[in-house]
Amino acid sequence: MKDLLYKFQREIVDQAKPNHLIASDVGTGKTMMAIHHYLKHNKGEPLLVVAPPAKIKEGGWDDEIKFISSEYNIPIAYETLSYGMISKKWQEYKGYFVVFDECHYIKNPTSQRGKSANQLTKAATHFLLLSGTPASNNIGDMINYYIMFGFTKNKTQFNKKFGVWEQKFFGQRTVNQVVDYKEKDKLLGWYKQFAISIKKDDVLDLPPIVFKTVRFKTSKEYKIIAKDRVLGDVAYDNPSSLTHGLREHANLKDKLAYLEMLFEGTDNNIVVFYNYNSELDAIKGITKDKTVYEVNGSKQHLPPKSEWANTKNSVTLVQYMAGAAGIELQYANIVVYYTPTFSFQDYAQSLGRTHRNGQKKKVTVFKFLTTDSIEENVWGALANKKDFDKKLYIETKLGVK
Repeated sequence: MKDLLYKFQREIVDQAKPNHLIASDVGTGKTMMAIHHYLKHNKGEPLLVVAPPAKIKEGGWDDEIKFISSEYNIPIAYETLSYGMISKKWQEYKGYFVVFDECHYIKNPTSQRGKSANQLTKAATHFLLLSGTPASNNIGDMINYYIMFGFTKNKTQFNKKFGVWEQKFFGQRTVNQVVDYKEKDKLLGWYKQFAISIKKDDVLDLPPIVFKTVRFKTSKEYKIIAKDRVLGDVAYDNPSSLTHGLREHANLKDKLAYLEMLFEGTDNNIVVFYNYNSELDAIKGITKDKTVYEVNGSKQHLPPKSEWANTKNSVTLVQYMAGAAGIELQYANIVVYYTPTFSFQDYAQSLGRTHRNGQKKKVTVFKFLTTDSIEENVWGALANKKDFDKKLYIETKLGVK
C-alpha cells in the first residue's frame, strides 16, 4: 500500500503515542498526520474531530478523510463537532477516538470549553491534540494539557505548587497573581513526554516571507478619545471600551488611502486582516473592480481550491476571530494587517493562512502601525510572543478616571 505522507509526517506519526500533542507549524499537514494517527491506533471506534467552526465549514477535514479513505480503500466513520458546541454535546461522544484541531482553543482549564474538553478526553478511547501554537505565551498556557495527560489535577493545584506569586496593583485594588513559574525544566520535561514539535522551515521548502511595516500618524479622533474619553456622542468610560475606541480610531483615513493605493497597484491576490465592522465597510468601499471574498462571523465566502490557479485580482477580508485559524489562503501572496490583534495566538495562526504548504509565490506582509498610539504597544507585545494586556495598558499608560 502506498504511503500518502511525506517522510517527516511519517516520522511524526511513528513517534506519537496513542494520546499525544502534535505541535506542528501551520501548513505542515496536521490533518493528514492526524487521520493516519487514528488509522494506526483505533480499534474500530469512530473518529470525532473537534475544530473551530470556520475549519468545519471550510470542509478540509471532509475532503482529507474522503481522499485518504478512497486512496487506501478504508471506510472511515467520523463526525465533526465545533468548539462552540463542545460543552453541550461532549457526553454524546463517549468511546470515540477524539482529535482536537487547533487545540489552543481549549488551553484555558477554567473555561466551559476547557472543562468539557477535559471530560471528553477521559471519555475517549484515545485523543490527539493539534496546533501550530499550543502555548504561545508561557507555561501557563500548558496547564490544561498537563491536566489532560495526568500530570496535575487542576489549575489551582498546579499554581499552588509551581506558581511564582506577586501582588499587582490595579487602581485601588490589590490582587495576587501568578507572574512566573518555578521548576521550569521539570515542567518542560513533562511537556516533551506528550508533545512533538516541528517547524515549517525545517521540513518544507517554502518561498520567502517578507515583512514591511507601514507607519502612520495618530489621528485627531484618537487624540480626542485619549484626552477626553469621548468622541461625539460616544463615551469611552471604561478600560475595555477605551481600548477599543483607541484601536478603532488610531488612523482610519491614511490607512484606507494606503490600502487603496496597494489595491490599485497590483492584480495579485490580497488578504486583509481586520477587527471591526466599520473597517470592513470602509475597505469594501475601495475594492472597486476586485473580486471580494469574506470570512467573518456571518459569512464564509472563499474561492474553491479547484479555482485557485485562476484566481487573481482579489481581496479577501478576514476578521481575526472568525478566520485567523482553520482556513487556507495559499492563493494569495500579499497580506495586510490593517489593525493588529490583541492575541499572539491569532497573529501566529493568521500568518500561516497564506505561508504554508502549497504556496508558490513570495509572501509579502504589510503591518500597519500608527505611531505614538496603542498599536505600538500591541505590535510590541506580539513581537515578544505575548498577548496584549489592554486593561493594564489603559491603567498604566493613560490612567483611569
